[in-house]
This record gives sequence, C-alpha cells and structure tokens, in this order.
Amino acid sequence: MKKIGSFFFTFIPFLLALVFQYLAMFFVMGVTLFYEHIRYIFSSNRIYADLWNKTLDLWSTTRVNTLIMIVFSLLCIGAFGFWYHAGYNGIYLIHPRKVFHPLSIVGIILLVPGTQCLSTYLVSFTASLFPQWMKAYEKLMESTGINSGLTVSMFFYSILLAPIGEELLFRGVTMHQAKRVFPFWAANIMQALLFGLFHMNMIQGIYAFFLGMVLGYICEKGGSIYQSILFHMMFNFWGTIISGILPTGNSTLFFVLYFATGVICTFSGLILFRFGTNRLAQKQAAPLYLENTGYDTFYPSN
Repeated sequence: MKKIGSFFFTFIPFLLALVFQYLAMFFVMGVTLFYEHIRYIFSSNRIYADLWNKTLDLWSTTRVNTLIMIVFSLLCIGAFGFWYHAGYNGIYLIHPRKVFHPLSIVGIILLVPGTQCLSTYLVSFTASLFPQWMKAYEKLMESTGINSGLTVSMFFYSILLAPIGEELLFRGVTMHQAKRVFPFWAANIMQALLFGLFHMNMIQGIYAFFLGMVLGYICEKGGSIYQSILFHMMFNFWGTIISGILPTGNSTLFFVLYFATGVICTFSGLILFRFGTNRLAQKQAAPLYLENTGYDTFYPSN
C-alpha cells in the first residue's frame, strides 16, 4: 500500500510543474495588462479597443513568451530546489573536486555533440514517418517566436534557467521519488517519459525522452545533479549557438559521417564519463578506508 502511494506521488512534481506554467502565464499576462493600462491612462488617445488590441499583440510577442518561461523556471528552481534539498538530501553548496573528475568532464563534453547528432537523426526519422508531427512542431516554434532569432533573455533562459529548473524537477525530484518504488533503470525510464510528455508535442517529446534517459544516467552514475545540469546546459548551448554555425549537407556521405560522429562521440563520452566517476569514487573512498582501518597516513609499498 505504501509503495502504491509512493508511485502515484511520483506524478505530483509533474502536475505541479503544469500548475506553475499557468501561474507564470497568468502572472506575466497580468503584469503586461497592468503596464498597458497605465500607458492607456496617461495617453491622450484613450480608445479602449486600442488598449485591448495592443495587449493582445503584446501577449503574442517573443518577449512575453520568453518572460513567461523565465518566471516558470524561477518557480521550478525555487520549489523543486527546496524539495530536492529537503526531501532527497540534495546538496546546494558543493566542492567541485568532490563532484567532477577531469575525465568525466571530458566525457560530458564528448556526449554533447554525440547526443546532438543522434537527436537530429531521431527527429529526422520521426518526421519522415509522421510529417504532420513535424508541421505541428514547426508551427509551435513559430508561434512561440523561437525561430525569429536569439535574444539575450532567450539565451539566459535556454542556457541557464531551463537546465537548472528541469533538472531539479525531473532528475532531482521525480527520479529520486521513482527510485523509492522502482530500480534505477525503471525510474530512469519513468522520469524520461514524463520529461518527454512535458514538452507537449511529439517531435520534442521523442528526442526529449532520449535526452532524459542520458541525463538520468549521468545524474545517477555521476552521483550529483550538478553533472546532469552541466550536460544539459552544454547540450542547450550547442543546440542554440553551435548548431547554427556548423556546415550542413544533403549528400549520403555527409549523413553517414554525421551519424558515425554521433555514435563515436556518444559511446566515447559514456566510457570516459564512467571511468572518471569511478576514479573519483575510488579517490573519495580511500580516506574512509584509512580512517576505518586506523591508519592516519598511507605509505606506498616499494
């Protein structure tokens, strides 16, 4: 009975995040409506229809949509950061040397282009099977203004706030709650599924599920949510900045090389990441071993 309750409780963070989306939307819409109303009061041309039309135009702009996403991320960081810290012993202040190993960082760096390439192939393959999903995705990107150009606020949101908020929500709270009911592999699938559903469209949902699996693995095997936050930030940076300046091609050779690059970088990154995290775990376990055996100093043998 207790496990059943814990299972259903796993969905609470996801549902709460949906509530946060509406709260952020209503808050920003209310602020912008108030702003336009103040301008209307001090305007010499007081036509109520103009006030309403200007407000509707403002709500459809990229600036307002970005502001909604920023407010939503701040709500997630505050609420799920506290939840992760209080409920799952999450650590806010970390010592970088106790979390990151140089080899694991190199592994994460290699994983970024690898997963980007594989995600691109996954999206292309899905779009070829279901072109209507791709049309809906492109329409969504156009309506949110993401395709209209990168702004400072959008960069701030996508590179910094979104990775922190989403990692606290899905890998920090949801995955740790699911691990109380399931083994890690099942908990990882569950949080990745919710991560995909959270994007509210099939194209983003499919590659978000793939990305969520990788992020969950990094968080679990790396032993810290800071590992998955770092990867998430670098992944978004690549997709937002780097991908736009890389050469593209339509030849068969280009697609083969692109796919090979994705596979090689992904598997090399995973191997280096695990090797680095294992080395870090061994290094941290050595002082505990010496303390438990009663030795204050370790003297290597000849």
